[in-house]
Amino acid sequence: MPSLKEIRGRINSVSATLKITDVTRMISSAKLHKVQGSLNSFSFYKKSISSTFYDLVDSLAETNIPLMTPNVDTKKVLIVSFSSNTGLCGAFNTNAIKKTATVMGSYRAKSYDVILYAIGKKIYDGFSHNKNITLENISPEIYDHPSYAKVSEIAEKIITMYLNREVDEVIMIYNRFKNILTQYIAEKKLLPLINGNGHKDSYPDYIMEPDRETLVSVLAPQIVKLEFYETFLESLAAEYGARSSAMQAATDNANDLLDELSSQYNKVRQSAITGELIDIVGGSEALR
Repeated sequence: MPSLKEIRGRINSVSATLKITDVTRMISSAKLHKVQGSLNSFSFYKKSISSTFYDLVDSLAETNIPLMTPNVDTKKVLIVSFSSNTGLCGAFNTNAIKKTATVMGSYRAKSYDVILYAIGKKIYDGFSHNKNITLENISPEIYDHPSYAKVSEIAEKIITMYLNREVDEVIMIYNRFKNILTQYIAEKKLLPLINGNGHKDSYPDYIMEPDRETLVSVLAPQIVKLEFYETFLESLAAEYGARSSAMQAATDNANDLLDELSSQYNKVRQSAITGELIDIVGGSEALR
């Protein structure tokens, strides 16, 4: 049976861990609330702009939009995989790494060269040993102060690669946020752009300046950036949700362990006191 000193040491250790997990949970919960607000408002804006863009595309008699035209020559795919920079978020990063490995395997089976853009240190660390892919650690600092300007710079680089026919496809892999308890891994094609509206026989009669062709050519890169930023926000919300949930579970476990240790401490202490009383009584009887 452990001594009172050993049990006190364990209680102090668990109590210190409990403070860390509880503070981390509260910080993650606060950050999640902020990102959720940004995600909800941005998604509404992005959906409206995208709907207008694809209405314009449908209204054109002929479309020659480079970002919507498949590249079929280079046999290269760019996979953009989102993770966190730090741990303590359950299976969040593990799921991203497993899904990325699966998608890479499917493209390599088709003799594609794979370029992996790691958005987050954990996904980079997960594939840094793999010599069969081109791996780049892309701006891990964007998680420190997330902003549309910083994220759109990455999207601009990706757009340039596609227009220069350096890659055939661009695939995004990320954790999608459903609620604080549920995040699920998702795969989304960023390029070439796919018309989400489908062909329409009629479309809104917009009055616009300049002409439709010019607007479509200007809007196409913006749609890619909006899609990319929304995915980034989804991943960020999922990260905070996963970390908040994981830290809540760790806090609950620490509280349960403290209860067990306190009970054990009281039993050992009571046993020690009882032993001392028996020794005192035994000594008194021996003196009679």
